[in-house]
Amino acid sequence: MNHMTTPLRRRFRPLFRQGFFRAAFKPPALTLVALMTAVGASARADVKLASYFGDHMVLQRDREVCLWGTGDTNTSVTVSLRSQSLSTTVGTDSRWQLQLKPMPAGGPFELKVASGSSSVTVKDVLVGDVWLCSGQSNMQMPVKDCAAVEQNTANLELPQVRLCSVGKSSNLKIQTAANIKWRTSTPESAKNFSAVGYFFASELAKDPALAKVPIGVIDSSFGGTMCEGWIPQAALAQFDPKDLRDSMFNMKPATLYNAMIAPLGNSPLKGVVWYQGESNSGHPELYPRLLGTMIAEWRKQFATPNLPFFIVQLPDYAMQWDGFYWPWEREAQAKTVQATPHTALVVAINTTDGYNLHPHEKLEIGRRTALLARRDAYHESIVAQGPVFKTAKGEGSAIRLSFDTRGYGLANSSTGGIRGFAVAGEDGQYRIAEAKIDGDSVVVQSELVPAPEFVRYAWAGVPNSTLINKSGLPAAPFRTDSLPYNNVEVQKEPISRQVTTSAYKIAINGDGMITSLSVRGAQFISNAPGMAGGSSLPFGFGARSLANIQELNSDLLSCRDNDVTLQFKFGEADMEWTLTNRNKDDAKFNLALALPVTVARTNDLEPVTLSCKKSTLTISGVDAITDSENGKVLHLVVKKGASKSLVLKVSEK
Repeated sequence: MNHMTTPLRRRFRPLFRQGFFRAAFKPPALTLVALMTAVGASARADVKLASYFGDHMVLQRDREVCLWGTGDTNTSVTVSLRSQSLSTTVGTDSRWQLQLKPMPAGGPFELKVASGSSSVTVKDVLVGDVWLCSGQSNMQMPVKDCAAVEQNTANLELPQVRLCSVGKSSNLKIQTAANIKWRTSTPESAKNFSAVGYFFASELAKDPALAKVPIGVIDSSFGGTMCEGWIPQAALAQFDPKDLRDSMFNMKPATLYNAMIAPLGNSPLKGVVWYQGESNSGHPELYPRLLGTMIAEWRKQFATPNLPFFIVQLPDYAMQWDGFYWPWEREAQAKTVQATPHTALVVAINTTDGYNLHPHEKLEIGRRTALLARRDAYHESIVAQGPVFKTAKGEGSAIRLSFDTRGYGLANSSTGGIRGFAVAGEDGQYRIAEAKIDGDSVVVQSELVPAPEFVRYAWAGVPNSTLINKSGLPAAPFRTDSLPYNNVEVQKEPISRQVTTSAYKIAINGDGMITSLSVRGAQFISNAPGMAGGSSLPFGFGARSLANIQELNSDLLSCRDNDVTLQFKFGEADMEWTLTNRNKDDAKFNLALALPVTVARTNDLEPVTLSCKKSTLTISGVDAITDSENGKVLHLVVKKGASKSLVLKVSEK
């Protein structure tokens, strides 16, 4: 058989396994015609369902449900579910599709698809409401990366909730299949699922009005992605190509849509939760048009012109991102909602301290989104959002701002005066304003602005704003001017600490991370940006911020978050750094060394000796040493529920 070409051998490989070929042919000989007939029979395609359909899934109630898949051309396909049994014929493109009639909530059921002797059965199918959650890293962030108090709320079996993950991918061509997996909602499956998606679904599951309605939530998100990555290529033709930008990993516009949205077909949804905008914040002027286009295109795909969209407005964040502070991107998100019917803005400020690009607090965002969904998608009469600004009217040296409170009144989340308002005159120079509540209005003024013209509220990366309604939901940021972007902002920074002795000097920033360690004048720590320098605690999509810092004694400092504590004990020529891990996963501590530092170690049980210039420092307890382009990196790994220490000693001169 060596004369047979490689492609042909590959094609016939199944027949070798079945015994069609032997070392030598024996009568009766298998003719070429018979052989090709056998190949054709073995190549006959089994009937298949699209990758969207799988065990434990949820189908949208009260809507026609599209089912589709592949099979042999011109063969009949029969689909059975509940009391329905429908048939269709596979087209010349080997594809088939049919529509199930609307069904009420219920289940579990079996979905059966048959064609000739081939069949597929999908088990444990529920009929209820299906929600699509999409966006970038803060939507992707799983429950296991949230604060411990939030992780604990996910330790529930929720049989009526199903979690669906779409595999992360991009493609230059529209795809009909993806890596899609449905799961029942358990503590184990929840910890690796989108935290915002999970908390949103779990909040809906608590609603007595939805007690008998299964909830399916699909996570189709990808960190570091631009909005244009989620828009079909044809719809991007209306934009100037120079305005469109690649997502992280050089993923081109439309490629996320092709790989992660298109494979969902036009199976109906109850609504969409969208949490994205960070990557587009450097160009806020284009974002309303991009997001508006995406919403319109998705509504076409899912055949629902009024498909509800809930847009999560960016939460507190102190730093610039791609050259801009976030008030301008929040405004772009709000403009999209104002211009697009059947959308709502999920106000996310006042949920985090603002010092983490990927905040660990996602439960409140899920709760606020669920409130809006209950009001707008389920038409419940509930308090779902904070005060909404309506009008501004001058009253001498003051401005009266009226709000739509929907009967829930105005309140102040602070015990002091209302914070977050600023006023400006014709010159556009803003000054902090005093504010007082008067019914459903707020009266603002500043003695530095005798003739105020404009007002801004919560207009900062981390707005120190306190206006809420009596249910505790915050007012959204707004401004009454149309002044061009002014990207100058005063931001609060966590307070750093410094310890100086005769032997060393150490600096610890407001996140509890070491930024400098000099021994007798020699710098031992890399000053590379981000996690490449100093110390870091890798966590999720970034690093932990141990911003809860306390000076316990004159020589003792504690830095912590909900899961991890890093405690420093300082001596005249020595230190002890103790890492305590209360999280369910291992905690990893990295210390990046400066390039001039040399590292010596006899074996893994011996201390590490660091030398720089004429200074020497020994460190006991190091688990591993690796190389980076900026120098050596020391690693400490602490198991869950454990503590470990690094002991540092400065050698004598």
